[in-house]
Amino acid sequence: MNPRLRVEVGRLANFEYEIAPTSEDDPVWLGRGAFCKIRIPDDRLSRRHCQFTYDGGTLFVEDLGSHNGTFVNGEVISEKTQLTDGDRVIVGSHELVVKYPPASLSKKAALPELGTQEEEAKAYRQAVALVGTEFAGYVIEKVVFNGETSVVFRAGDQDGKPVAIKVLKQLSQITVEDQNRFIRGAKHSAGLRHPNFVRVYKGGRSGDWYFIVMEYVQGTSLQEVVARKGGPLGVSESLRIARQVLDALQHAYEREIVFRAVRPDNVLVGPGLRAKLTDFDLVKPLSGRRDAQVTRVMDGSLRVDPSFAAPELIAYPVVADQKADVFGVGAMLYFMLSAQAPFGATLPADKLSSAFERRCQDVGDLNPEVPEALCGVIQQAMSDYERYNTPAEMREALDEAAAAAGL
Repeated sequence: MNPRLRVEVGRLANFEYEIAPTSEDDPVWLGRGAFCKIRIPDDRLSRRHCQFTYDGGTLFVEDLGSHNGTFVNGEVISEKTQLTDGDRVIVGSHELVVKYPPASLSKKAALPELGTQEEEAKAYRQAVALVGTEFAGYVIEKVVFNGETSVVFRAGDQDGKPVAIKVLKQLSQITVEDQNRFIRGAKHSAGLRHPNFVRVYKGGRSGDWYFIVMEYVQGTSLQEVVARKGGPLGVSESLRIARQVLDALQHAYEREIVFRAVRPDNVLVGPGLRAKLTDFDLVKPLSGRRDAQVTRVMDGSLRVDPSFAAPELIAYPVVADQKADVFGVGAMLYFMLSAQAPFGATLPADKLSSAFERRCQDVGDLNPEVPEALCGVIQQAMSDYERYNTPAEMREALDEAAAAAGL
């Protein structure tokens, strides 16, 4: 799992940025320039203020000759500086805290730590070694995403058509249960044919690697879209994205499939605000299907994101149904309209039932531009016990709220 930078002070308070392994030639720039991977709208920042590099084990920060300087734990830095957990980086009017993944329940929690930093760095290098090789009938071209448990590559088929290939990392804490869930997600997702789902072509095993082959999509995660804007999206933009996600989830529900991973980093946004759901690791059949029983032995170590997940998905994932997806859309709308997650990223590992005790501030208090009727839809979607029954039902309520507000 990669370190994160959490903004604790400043306009983007509560935003988190994951720093994936980088090279000296491809650092993560922070600044107010549009070309920065971490773009923060702050007049006290230089366009290219500082940069971060992470070799899979150690995180570093380096000032890039900024006008107001880069500070670590209150001291201005003049050279490349190592960062450890809890260090505070001050840039402009923003203060960021370095967060290495804790052993307790974290952003994707419910498993023990995936391994030491050294093991994670080794697992990433093993995956990167696939670049330039032929794999399962495709030629691996480059890494496009490095996650906690998987790496996504751009690859080409025999005709040169681009595809995305996701491989499960070879970590000691990845269990047979995880591997089976990974392939199961691909199996059930392959039947989802909807313009707002990334298409899954196949999944399987090649040598020691478990993999999924998917449609290659040019797009940016919704989380990054909001981060780049530096604040909430417009109400009309948010509604347009939410409607597409609800349409995709209704398509899945009608095929007795629940997605269970609706959150901003799993929604790709392309040209024209075309939204596509991706990441099918947690997909499962609804309990009424004949093949649903297998989930009862696979969901004991499920990783979910407490910031956006329905309480039952955190505490009792085996019973989660389409209403958990409805909750996820409500939380995603909250994020788009407020530029912050509705809930914190951690819960006590020994008290997961506390997920039912969470409360969040009304989105209308955070953004007065949100119509009252839309606030009501979001509130009901995120209700513990009075949620909309299906994505289509929420879509209808969303349309009615929009019409009432003249949107």
